[in-house]
Amino acid sequence: MDNINFHMVDQFFQPIISSLPKILGAIGLFILGFIIAKVIRRLTKTFLVKIKVDKLADKLDEIELFANTKIKLVISSIVAGIIYYLLLVVFTIAITDMLNLTTVSYYLTTIINYLPQAFTAIAFLIVGVLFADFIRKMVYSAAKSIGIPSSRIISTVLFYFLFINVFISALTQAGIDTEFIQSNITMIIGGVIVAFALGYGIASKDVMSSILASYYNKRFKEGDTITIESYTGQIVSISNTDFVLKADNKMVVIPLSKISKESIVIHASLSNDLVDSKMS
Repeated sequence: MDNINFHMVDQFFQPIISSLPKILGAIGLFILGFIIAKVIRRLTKTFLVKIKVDKLADKLDEIELFANTKIKLVISSIVAGIIYYLLLVVFTIAITDMLNLTTVSYYLTTIINYLPQAFTAIAFLIVGVLFADFIRKMVYSAAKSIGIPSSRIISTVLFYFLFINVFISALTQAGIDTEFIQSNITMIIGGVIVAFALGYGIASKDVMSSILASYYNKRFKEGDTITIESYTGQIVSISNTDFVLKADNKMVVIPLSKISKESIVIHASLSNDLVDSKMS
């Protein structure tokens, strides 16, 4: 009876005893990995702070899409944290291999192999958003400089159009099937653009006419005396959409679109000749 009990105890503890070196090795490897991961995280964060990588987050905060959110991105902490947990996963894979936990090791390895693809997608998204915001600012400045109304709306619509395309491309880069999203988003965006173009085109017809007139008309300049409609006077200033005429002690603002609709008499400023010009 005693022999049987001893044999049962021996059978119970023998696997534990034989696995004890592996278990102790796994514990030691985990402690080592934990220490290394913490040191690398601290060094990484210190390095990123010194090269002022967090200023990139300030650039993102300036974008209207993120400006109203309460989320404060600290890129140095995020990157250091990702590296920290990535190292822990790597050491965990080594530990599971040591303990012959092949299933756990397989799934962890799959995650590690996917991470470069995910990081590429995130980097693509960040660069794409910054590029879209750069285009938005450039379009806004250009539209405002030539007097196009609703320049902020136009630039904002363009920004979100670019952002949606960048976001979908980032999802594709991450290995996510976006065919369904693309088919629906394309129709929605197309409808919005057509509606906006029609509405804006009708609303800004006179402004666009003025802009075009400012390009093809170079026949008069500031200081010239002209007659247009019932006004005769001297041109005080010319902009991209209108000009100011001093007539009968009054300042008359005349849209450049009138150039294509009205007869204009230009009194040459350097001679007494009269030049009649019909602009249509």
